Amino acid sequence: MRIMRIVNVLAVFTFLGFSGAARAEPPSGGLLACGDDQVRLYRWDEAAPREVWRWSAATAKNLPAEYRTSLLSKIDDCKPVLEGRAILITASTGGVVLLDRVTGAIWFRAMAPMAHSATLLPGDRIAVALSIQKAGDRLQIYDRTNSEHALFHLPLPSGHGAVWDAARQRLFALSHDYIQAFSLVDWNTATPSLREEERWDLPGRRDGHDMSHDPVTGNYFVTTDDGVWRFDADAGTFAPFTPLNPALRVKSISPSLHDLAWTQAEENWWAFGFMIAKRDGSDPERVPVDGLHLYKVRWLQ
Repeated sequence: MRIMRIVNVLAVFTFLGFSGAARAEPPSGGLLACGDDQVRLYRWDEAAPREVWRWSAATAKNLPAEYRTSLLSKIDDCKPVLEGRAILITASTGGVVLLDRVTGAIWFRAMAPMAHSATLLPGDRIAVALSIQKAGDRLQIYDRTNSEHALFHLPLPSGHGAVWDAARQRLFALSHDYIQAFSLVDWNTATPSLREEERWDLPGRRDGHDMSHDPVTGNYFVTTDDGVWRFDADAGTFAPFTPLNPALRVKSISPSLHDLAWTQAEENWWAFGFMIAKRDGSDPERVPVDGLHLYKVRWLQ
């Protein structure tokens, strides 16, 4: 039995506590939650979801001062990578870092205006989606071994998502109005590039917020300003995810093998807690988060 059963998903954001029996530990091993200058890891035990790990940019002694005081002050994504050993962190305040979750070492860092999402690419490279800003609105490519130096960039209006799909050998990028699929060109040379192979217009009112790969189906969950959608990258089709559609300002959605987790803006752009449910959206429960302007959640798989 989950902590609390709720029929109306939108109404759960008024719930401030827990009742009932505890939820079993998800097979994913926990959930990363991020906002402000922090990334936290939550796990489930016999009592309730609990925070078991926290990283704060403000107290990271191995970062330059500008990262600690400003560039990572509004973290907006925290993707587990390298089998969960590392976290790829982006911040709308202008920074991106690759963090070793075990040792706290910073493996890569770069100034990236309005960075909203990132993904690891083959050949030790990183793609970062930059959102609306004078120097943003682009998909920027870095070499992981060369911090602070961008290799090249492409236009990406209001960039909000970047996901490398190893099975399809495509980089998927989410912008305000569409999803693009890129192939890697001359990737093992000194002059790599990306070639757009396909493009799909977003459904609903568009304004793409988040795109997450589904480890079960191999397809995607996508959120826009007014809904949550299942995106079939082979068929190029979008289908509304009925349990959450329509839903305004869902900032992130993360599927695991058995569960879904998501955040929905409650105050401007941030939330007071996150939601978890079964993969079909049933049996939702809310986990409140204290002392954090929560933006996104990601299963640690």
